[in-house]
Amino acid sequence: MAAADWIDPSMTGVVWTRTSREPQIDRPPLDSDAQADLVIVGAGYTGLAAAIRAAAAGLRVIVVEAGIAGAGASGRNGGYAVPHFPGALRPSAVEKLLGPRKGQALNALVSTGPDRVAELVRRYAIDSDFAQRGWVQPAHSQAALAKVRAVHDDWRAFGVKVDWLDAGAVAAETGAAGYLAGWRNASGAVVNPLAHARGLARAAESEGARIVECTRVTGMAQEGPGRVIVTCTGPGGVHRLQAGKVLIATNAYTDALMPGLPRSVVTVRLYHIATTPLPELLRRRILPNGNCFTDLRKSGGFGRYDTAGRLISGGAVFAASNVRAYGEAHARRRMAELFPQLRGQQIGIEDYWEGYCALTDSYLPHVQRLQPDVFAVLGFSTRGVALTQTIGQAMGDMLAGKGRLDDIPLEVVDGLRRIPFQPLKTAVGRQIFPLYQMKDRLGLS
Repeated sequence: MAAADWIDPSMTGVVWTRTSREPQIDRPPLDSDAQADLVIVGAGYTGLAAAIRAAAAGLRVIVVEAGIAGAGASGRNGGYAVPHFPGALRPSAVEKLLGPRKGQALNALVSTGPDRVAELVRRYAIDSDFAQRGWVQPAHSQAALAKVRAVHDDWRAFGVKVDWLDAGAVAAETGAAGYLAGWRNASGAVVNPLAHARGLARAAESEGARIVECTRVTGMAQEGPGRVIVTCTGPGGVHRLQAGKVLIATNAYTDALMPGLPRSVVTVRLYHIATTPLPELLRRRILPNGNCFTDLRKSGGFGRYDTAGRLISGGAVFAASNVRAYGEAHARRRMAELFPQLRGQQIGIEDYWEGYCALTDSYLPHVQRLQPDVFAVLGFSTRGVALTQTIGQAMGDMLAGKGRLDDIPLEVVDGLRRIPFQPLKTAVGRQIFPLYQMKDRLGLS
């Protein structure tokens, strides 16, 4: 199935569509051939952040979106802006992977990511319920405790202000039961992710970028220096864009715009649920400070509220006969395990939705230079809310001539980077959720 077939412009079931204070703006599809200095494929966080910077620098920018702005992972995630890498990936390990110069630069970008998102919110008056009240990574097992402690110590050695929390402090911060200890970064934040995507789209247009929706890029070819032909198909017919440069920013929703490109990431299908708003008495006992947390459990251990007091949970989709029933049952069990205060309470589930994220073997995104003037940035591996925007800004600056490609703090690959056994890894990912649950129950994660 093509990635474009996953895109649902209606955003069916996504709670953020009902709670976004940023209005939905309907943008027409491409209806004629056009020219641009920069064509960006994908109106998610990466593409929109790049469009803002490139357009502000004076480039003619056209953003092409197969659905609507934010219809992919950018509008479907849980809205956690986390100042950390996926799981237990440590800053020192990132330096070993990328080298000291790029590794330290990426560490700095990740640790300040929520602050940079806050600056975008302020500058463009984005009404996305952004709230910077801190993020906690707690340890649910002895195995997790060793990893979490090492991560905390690494960030502290890097110079980031982080706080170690004993079991009592974790319980006070989260209201959750069973955690042994953990650490906190006060810069962590939550956001209505769809509202934020809509705000970024509005900001890009205010800087002069053009966004076309419901238009699918079906091919591209470099015909000469500074001349890339992008073929687009939509309700307005088939049209061609002539671009000086192209940025592919589609992450998990990546089609074969160039042969083999989808095999540069492993796509994982995730789900989220939103409960009915919790009574005020329960909210005083569960996440009383309005912060958020994510633990190391592969089967999902995280929590946050939306502005109405709905608790957000979720996990990986398992190919069961009734996917939604399976997901809701797991979410209820996990929430009851985390929050004994919910037991015996009549807490309903209002919303259930699914989406895709893109993983790499290193759990870090990379830049692929597919042609001299065609770039792809993919693979944000569940930490995309802040990092996609900061990397998007850096890519926008570079494409506008305000920086070098080598200054992007990611691995830069000349040509296509195929993940070994990608089809097998993707297929296994759809079936492995029960194994993750078992490992979590046994304290092996």
